Amino acid sequence: MTLGLMIARRLLSIVALCVIAAAPVLGQTNGAQAELPAKFREFEISSVKPSKATANFSRLMFTPDGVKIENASLLMIIRAAYGLFNSLDDKFLGIPGWAKTERFDIEAKVSPADVEEYKKLSMDQRQLMMQTLLADRFKLQAHRETKEQPVYLLVVAKNGSKLSEAKADESDGPRRLMNRSRDHIEGMGIEMSQLASSLTQIAGRTVLDKTGLTGKYDLKLHWTPDEVGTPLKAADSAQPTNEPASTSSGPSIFTAVQEQLGLKLEASRGPVECLVIDHVEQPSEN
Repeated sequence: MTLGLMIARRLLSIVALCVIAAAPVLGQTNGAQAELPAKFREFEISSVKPSKATANFSRLMFTPDGVKIENASLLMIIRAAYGLFNSLDDKFLGIPGWAKTERFDIEAKVSPADVEEYKKLSMDQRQLMMQTLLADRFKLQAHRETKEQPVYLLVVAKNGSKLSEAKADESDGPRRLMNRSRDHIEGMGIEMSQLASSLTQIAGRTVLDKTGLTGKYDLKLHWTPDEVGTPLKAADSAQPTNEPASTSSGPSIFTAVQEQLGLKLEASRGPVECLVIDHVEQPSEN
């Protein structure tokens, strides 16, 4: 199973397949922990090396027997291990500068005798196993905290939602998908939480779903992007800017969301789950 995903600004591309995980680690709780066999509390072998890649790409692949990471920053790897793919940098507190800039190649595998059982582990379990790898090789210690931060609230606009309910055969399975480019989102069978996650990357601030819409929807959204590689608003700004930096006459993301979807992004402050880095070290090669 392959999951391809783009993380804007800091990361150019991530390609993720299935993940594995293991025992309780870094203060995390997970209902599947107690059911994990002891042999899956860590990978049998792991290799961590500074990346020598010259191309500007990153790849994280969960393979049938482990995980393979190429030219990835520690921040990118932490995103994958903690399921924070679409989170902005302000959700990672206390992370050192080198963890954002230095790149690593990592390969880890389970025992050949355990591969078939490994394939049956859930995504949460695989992520826990990856957290164990980071604790072992980078001495990572971290915990989650909820902090009040500037956010955008995604709400239904005054004149009501313009979203179309997905057909029954479009809301499940492989047809439930979202494609996003620099100035376009198109989705089938999309939940509001997914839309909020995508808008977080575009608007440059955590977007919280407050629409009250619980269905699955087909949607198309076009806007004029702000300057490439920069968020539309600084994280500590009090109000959104509804005009893009571009000289194009097209709508900003704020205007597009309201006019095309019948929703609205309202600047506010709210609770945001953050990952606090208590300790981390440069890894030793092997």
